[in-house]
Amino acid sequence: MDLPVCDGEATFITGPTLSGRRRLLHRTLRESPGQPAMVATREPADSVRSRYRRLTEGDESDPVVVDCITNSLGRSPDDTTSTKYAQSPENLTSIGMKFADVLEERRTDQLSVGLTNLSPLLVYTSPSDVFQFVNILVQKSIGTGWSVFVTIDPTVHDASTVQQFVPLFDAVIETRRTDDGDQELRVRKPEQTDWEAF
Repeated sequence: MDLPVCDGEATFITGPTLSGRRRLLHRTLRESPGQPAMVATREPADSVRSRYRRLTEGDESDPVVVDCITNSLGRSPDDTTSTKYAQSPENLTSIGMKFADVLEERRTDQLSVGLTNLSPLLVYTSPSDVFQFVNILVQKSIGTGWSVFVTIDPTVHDASTVQQFVPLFDAVIETRRTDDGDQELRVRKPEQTDWEAF
């Protein structure tokens, strides 16, 4: 199906575990112009890159990664041109600073930004603070001409928490797993569509 994903716009992908949410994120990044750039809130950079190659069926692009996990595991690697290490998922200031480094270093490049999962950020930080963080991330990405994709697992938050992020995005896509184990998606914004397998 055709998704309402346009270059230089923001898309919110919501869906539970095993619904295909992560697969949709990675494949949408692959199909967007430029190099993928991922804010990884649940896995270290190497794991995110491996998952990207697997879910995109061997795409050779090497994503730029803001790694929010490695430092929290007691390691302290130095930043590289392709990997920036934030302090932890609970430190939004550190994550924002590392993303700003990517922005500064690659301002003239074409990137597509993916925040792998908002849910870990919401475990540690108030929804209002996470909202402000996402708003800045989206505005800075769009202002640079980069598409941005953000995902969340709505089953671990109340509906009002998830809904508050919707106005930040041009498009909202939902994913689900059926009783038969199929993965389906539908567009909720700008115009709602029926569920379809993907």
